[in-house]
Amino acid sequence: MTFNKNLFTVLLFALTIAFIGCKDEDVCDGKQCSDTEILDASTCECKSIINNPCEGITCPAGEILTADCECVTEGSGEAVTETLTGEIKEDKTLTADRFYLLTGKTYVAEGATLTIEPGTIIKGTEGTGSLASALVVARGANINACGTAEKPIIFTSTLDNINIGSTSGTNLGKEDRELWGGLIVLGSAPISAKDGDTETQIEGIPADVTYGKYGGDNESDNSGSLCYLSIRHGGALIGADNEINGLTLGGVGNGTSINNIEVVANLDDGIEFFGGTVNVTNALVAYQGDDAIDIDMNYSGTIDNVYIIHGGDDTDEAFEIDGPENATYTEGKFTIINATAIAVDTEKTSGADLKSKAQGSLTNVSWSGYKIDKAIAVRASFEISDCSDKDDSYTNALAGNLVITNSELVSSTATAADVARVYIDAKSDDALELQACLDGTDYQEVLDGAVVAANNTVVTTATKGADISAFAWTWAAANGLTN
Repeated sequence: MTFNKNLFTVLLFALTIAFIGCKDEDVCDGKQCSDTEILDASTCECKSIINNPCEGITCPAGEILTADCECVTEGSGEAVTETLTGEIKEDKTLTADRFYLLTGKTYVAEGATLTIEPGTIIKGTEGTGSLASALVVARGANINACGTAEKPIIFTSTLDNINIGSTSGTNLGKEDRELWGGLIVLGSAPISAKDGDTETQIEGIPADVTYGKYGGDNESDNSGSLCYLSIRHGGALIGADNEINGLTLGGVGNGTSINNIEVVANLDDGIEFFGGTVNVTNALVAYQGDDAIDIDMNYSGTIDNVYIIHGGDDTDEAFEIDGPENATYTEGKFTIINATAIAVDTEKTSGADLKSKAQGSLTNVSWSGYKIDKAIAVRASFEISDCSDKDDSYTNALAGNLVITNSELVSSTATAADVARVYIDAKSDDALELQACLDGTDYQEVLDGAVVAANNTVVTTATKGADISAFAWTWAAANGLTN
């Protein structure tokens, strides 16, 4: 048989053109990828969108995968660092005899349970955007991370020189922030999202990653348990003006148990609630970069015994509280009880910003160190045409749907009229016209009357607030911040 090289070349070229044309036209013959993969049109292969530098490496029995993507013998007597990255699809237990390294996003998938033993230390790597490290517990997954006062579970940065068996390193302080991401727990409890949505995507997780979905209709949804948990030095940037909270709770239900939580030196919020019904007891937030406690999407659980040490050069509110964003789940109300907020940086910090239809109650709260005009802000908004009230935090306060009661402002110069102030939403394009509406009625006087009637006082020495002894186990206490 005679081989015709020219004919073969022509045929090969034609087949190549036909293959490329087909691939462009019907996208690799309709090949489909999983929710955590994308199709590479140049190779027709599915590639993971979850960062996993050790993808494809499987260790033999008796060995574990280290942060350098190497297999080492387990139980060699030396503390090793085991990598956590990508997806955890089966039940897994983390133990206190080694470090665990979060590289990029680690997702606990629906149906899987991650158990973390007391005293375990998890370190997050540095990185921003898609490379920001975080542990994400997906809707339908569980995390059981319960330490003890003597052996708390610690999430910190790879830069922390903390040792196995210790509760604190020596090289990072209260303002060392943004060194890794944070912990995100998602559930199927009710939320009030914009556009009337009953579920949505948590900030920081790409829209095409289904592990970022949260919300539903199960108020008693159970995502597991978190207790004696210390989260330190996080808040990595994931987008423009968007950082990861220390602890993010999205649509988490009241079947979940959360108590004895510390978040310290986080660039963004300490703890943020996106809807949900979960209850939290004994929470300390110190030296956060933004808000200590942030409530969105009509969170309707109870936060009991809160201690906020409000310091740093770029911090914001002790409490930032929004109500429902749309017509879904409008009936829920938050409860904050037994709280102490102390402003270390008195120039920039604010005690509370109650805005966007906030509804619920703050009871037995003590605010100390705040400037008179930065204690509690209550938002009012109006219809421009006739200055009639629109539903907002101010109208909720007068209707009894937003209540501040049995609380105090610690000050030597303030009066009862300084406890709370009415303000106009400064983001409005019609701020001057809105201000004219406000000036037409003495809204401030009306609010002052409501505040005084609810047994709120101004004192020179704190008499109310949190039981601070509950936080003796924390990094903040060990570093003198609770004195």
